[in-house]
Amino acid sequence: MLLIREMENDEVEDIILTEYDCFGYSVFADLSQTDYRKKVIIAECNGEILGFVIIYWNDNGIYIGNLFIKEEYRNRGLGKTLLDRAIMESLKLGFRKIYATVSVSNEALSFYLKNGFKVEETIKHYYGISKHAFKLSKSF
Repeated sequence: MLLIREMENDEVEDIILTEYDCFGYSVFADLSQTDYRKKVIIAECNGEILGFVIIYWNDNGIYIGNLFIKEEYRNRGLGKTLLDRAIMESLKLGFRKIYATVSVSNEALSFYLKNGFKVEETIKHYYGISKHAFKLSKSF
């Protein structure tokens, strides 16, 4: 049975290691050195973490840091479920718009666009020389 829940304190290391394995960096670890508040929402089935979304915020806005689904569980609606939960959390916090930054070549870009995000701007060299990103947003 699918369970959507907040991360437990003893799962921090698992989240950070998963981010490093998949992305080469950890948003969660980086956020620990900022004044942003953060929350990790996990999709779990029978004790196995299938994916997660990291949201973080301050007075200026709320952002999706990473949205990750294990490869074998992709294209089953889990990403949409986690995105919907991130939006619900945003609304609870009083936000009416959420942001994400995605590499222009990342396959996740089509996921965000399909789910109502709009490109606000192109950020040149965001991920290094000639590695540009789009700043996306969705109002609700």
